[in-house]
Amino acid sequence: MKNKTVIFLLSVLAVAIYTVAVINFCLCDVLGGIGDVLMASSDALMAYTLYRVGQLGRMADTTRKALLGLLEQFTKGVPATLNINGNKGIITLGQDDDDDEIPDSELTEDEKRVKRMSEEYEQLTDRYLKLTHFLMTDTFEKLPENKRNLLKQQHQAMKDYRHILYQRLRIEAKEANIGIDIKADIEE
Repeated sequence: MKNKTVIFLLSVLAVAIYTVAVINFCLCDVLGGIGDVLMASSDALMAYTLYRVGQLGRMADTTRKALLGLLEQFTKGVPATLNINGNKGIITLGQDDDDDEIPDSELTEDEKRVKRMSEEYEQLTDRYLKLTHFLMTDTFEKLPENKRNLLKQQHQAMKDYRHILYQRLRIEAKEANIGIDIKADIEE
């Protein structure tokens, strides 16, 4: 906003000085007219430079956003989906949506149970990792001791539950002869 105001004022000033230059030339004041033309030209050049800098700034901002989006996509990796129905597995690369997911009505009871447990495990893992990261922040350290102790106990309980759920999921999937892909980053 400030740049636009400065650009506008410089443009108005350049026009005004050009007008004075024309008047000076008409009054046969050639040196004064040349000085006014140079001043008006420098004002016009400054206004144009500010305009171009603003354009470059917007372009740099757009490029920054695009690069951040690209880096974020790189950190997420290539989205892939593995759907298993009986002895058949379908891997779909490059899609984030669940359009290719097998409807629950086509799954066996064992597959439904394993799917529910897997979803619960993924949700628990997400919450567990968020709490783990929070416990390492300055915000956590600033909490009263009783709240910190309760959060540490909650963290340990989530870790234990996550470990048990992971073990159950492995057993259920093996018994149902279902291949699963879960995060195996459990600390033993």
